[in-house]
Amino acid sequence: MESIGGQGTRNCVGCGRSIPWEANVCPYCGHDYRLQMAPPMKARSAKPVIGGVLIVVAGLLAFGMGLLYLALDVSDLEDYGVTMPPEMTSEELQDVMVVCGSLLVVFAVIAIIGGVFALQRKHFGLAIAGSIFGLLGLGFLIGSLLALVGLILVAISRDEFE
Repeated sequence: MESIGGQGTRNCVGCGRSIPWEANVCPYCGHDYRLQMAPPMKARSAKPVIGGVLIVVAGLLAFGMGLLYLALDVSDLEDYGVTMPPEMTSEELQDVMVVCGSLLVVFAVIAIIGGVFALQRKHFGLAIAGSIFGLLGLGFLIGSLLALVGLILVAISRDEFE
């Protein structure tokens, strides 16, 4: 379809009338042929990934500390120069170590799961919970510091989570 001026025409998809090919908007019905701008993509930073890695490392340290508590015997403590409290029997101290070791292992697993969610930028609440359990897991004290930094990084990158 060629018009008199040498310009091509097309039929408007809105009203069906013939309009110039280079028209951006139909003069009859107002249908807009310009490309619609896609919504801007969210800027993605490395903060949730770094935070997730720190939380996972804190969880692994807490896991190691928990296993150490579970593996040690009260007699091992005496070899390292640790004295038992006089009001506590060795069986009671062993029970305390088992409970503490078990709690640390549970905290570590939750921290690792939360760190993985932070790495994936999914489930912001679970990533925060993982970092909090990483703090509680102690992880030879270094783990708590790592979990704290991970918590801050995850918290300030909340808008990057699905």
